[in-house]
Amino acid sequence: MDNNRKNNLKIIKKANREMLDYFNDNFINELENIQNLKTQIFEVDVKIDELEKTKDIYAFKTSSKKSAFTPVVTDDSGNIKGKIIDNQIKDLEEVRSSLDIKIRMLDSSLKILKRRLELLSGADEAISDLVFELGENIDREDSEDNFEFTREEEKKENENHGYNILMQDAFDKTFYSTLLDRSVKDGVINLNHKLEMLSYLIGTDTERAKLTIKDILAKSRQIEESVDDINERLNKGQEITKAIWEELNDFIDRQKIKNNGYEIESTLECSDHELVLPPVFAINLFKLLDIFFDNINKHSGASKVQISVAVTPNVVNVKIKDNGIGINSEYMTLSPWYSSLHRANEIIYLLGGRLNITGEAMNGTEVTFSFPIQM
Repeated sequence: MDNNRKNNLKIIKKANREMLDYFNDNFINELENIQNLKTQIFEVDVKIDELEKTKDIYAFKTSSKKSAFTPVVTDDSGNIKGKIIDNQIKDLEEVRSSLDIKIRMLDSSLKILKRRLELLSGADEAISDLVFELGENIDREDSEDNFEFTREEEKKENENHGYNILMQDAFDKTFYSTLLDRSVKDGVINLNHKLEMLSYLIGTDTERAKLTIKDILAKSRQIEESVDDINERLNKGQEITKAIWEELNDFIDRQKIKNNGYEIESTLECSDHELVLPPVFAINLFKLLDIFFDNINKHSGASKVQISVAVTPNVVNVKIKDNGIGINSEYMTLSPWYSSLHRANEIIYLLGGRLNITGEAMNGTEVTFSFPIQM
């Protein structure tokens, strides 16, 4: 191949690659926007449900204890409050309708982006095949095929890591405090309101009282589940006492049950099936695995996940690959400092290990990490 043809192929490949990266970033951003809108719809639905229940309470107070012999008393306060709630519900329903329209528009845009990505991916493969057939390698020094993120070893980064770790610790405390406030305290307050309403209904409307009792039982179970969830978050991995081989098998089995939306293929290698890792290494290994599987569940849209883990008394090596939508090359810059990927980076830094993440549109994401074991 002459130099002119080689240069032309380099230009074409580079241009195609930049277009592929551009549309890949747009695709992932649109997907994240849709997820954010769906979260907003969920929050609106919760608010509407709460207002409907509040409206019912006013209905109970204004319609109960009345009979043919009850004196007529002019008290429109309940009706006025009911109308205010009706207007609030109407406003929220309009917001929900607007969010639905935005999601439909983004879905349409997403389909167009996906078609363009498929075309560009096919073009990229065709160019590579052409280069191979012509028997000439193209210098890829100016091509960014993969996004790579690795832990920096320079000592000047130590202060940044220390700051990040302290900030994430503070975030954890605030996060759990918020969970307790919203999931437990608010639930107990709501439960108290229902109990007050029940005491009012027992002597006036037995049918509504029965329904209220069912609501109270359901809310009690919900509070219990919230407490169990918080307890699990706080103590996850603290009871690791079995051999690491057995713990890993249990983890994969749990993931297969929990994440039935995709197929999981696993390869586990252990130099000693009776090996029990020191708690700090075992606990953080499963923290990292939880982080990356949670990311797959929330963001990848994958149908297949492959995980391989190799453990020796000296080192742990992990590789996780999915066939989902890939990862935004600017993820570390765009995502908040408390995101799970930042957290994984700091955990691996503390363990003295290495993290590498590569991703490409339509070809999924591959995560590899390793850290030494110090007995």
